[in-house]
Amino acid sequence: MEVKCRRLEGKVAVVTASTQGIGLAIAERLGREGAAVVISSRKQKNVDEAVEGLRAKGITVVGAVCHVSNAEQRKHLIDTAVKNFGHIDIVVSNAAANPSVDSILEMKEPVLDKLWDINVKASILLLQDAAPHLRKGSSVIIISSIAGYNPEAALSMYGVTKTALFGLTKRNELIERSILKRLGSVEDMASAAAFLASDDASFITAETIVVAGGTQSRL
Repeated sequence: MEVKCRRLEGKVAVVTASTQGIGLAIAERLGREGAAVVISSRKQKNVDEAVEGLRAKGITVVGAVCHVSNAEQRKHLIDTAVKNFGHIDIVVSNAAANPSVDSILEMKEPVLDKLWDINVKASILLLQDAAPHLRKGSSVIIISSIAGYNPEAALSMYGVTKTALFGLTKRNELIERSILKRLGSVEDMASAAAFLASDDASFITAETIVVAGGTQSRL
């Protein structure tokens, strides 16, 4: 996708779970708009491949292995950003897990813990790690799921965790509930994230921005 504006020149962005899918699309869009980007994934191979691909597109990028529920790896991710670029302006918390389709009454405690740790607690802890390095006017973007508004049986506890964050994801069954009658794309998410990270959104704070094609999204 061609990007003509460069709203993020001089800014530094940290994006979790960003070697594929929505996370990678957001990292690429922020980079195309001028930000230096720090990407992450649980596997070094994935990080290396994504860094290479983004650099080939002219994006300033470094990467770090980071499982967001691992305190040392979270710290390493933030340290990587500061070591390479000196500060942080944008944090995009994108990492999430859905390891089970059991109902809440059937879900084992270790699975409940994993869902909560990765989908909710890790975002908070990541922000705590990043906070000392955030400059005035920084942007924090947390990617959640439309399941937080409309939880379904197979995504019961996942939906509960996402209600704490709000946002969207894309699923086939959402098409008919969407006014636009199409699935959201990773580019749709990336465009919204770039807007929120830019000065154009400087007067938007503590808001929930729904990028879901008109799907019902009110609690």
